[in-house]
Amino acid sequence: METQNISENFSELADNVKKYVRLKIDLLKLNILEKFSKLVSFLILTIVFFLLFLFFILFISLGFIYWFRDLLGPEWLGALIVAGFYIVIGFLVYLLRFKLFINPVVTQISKILFEEDEKEEL
Repeated sequence: METQNISENFSELADNVKKYVRLKIDLLKLNILEKFSKLVSFLILTIVFFLLFLFFILFISLGFIYWFRDLLGPEWLGALIVAGFYIVIGFLVYLLRFKLFINPVVTQISKILFEEDEKEEL
């Protein structure tokens, strides 16, 4: 009788361990999915804002070119001024690329990937 209880306990324990392992794997999958979805949404949002910023800059540039033409002179001179402005801005962005882009993006991605769940800390 005791042998039967011990074998039943071991088989029940083995079933519980299998269920526990499956649940841990499911939890890991859900955590990976959550972090991946946060990362993808961050990247999509960044791309959308970047495209909106590009359109804004494009229309501001065209507005300056036409304003310069109406105010002072030929359209091509306004376009050269805008191109020169872009070269200066491009050089500044290149010099400050780590401070402006790389470090904030790496920081944000690492926050998303390595954030600790508040529930696990309790």
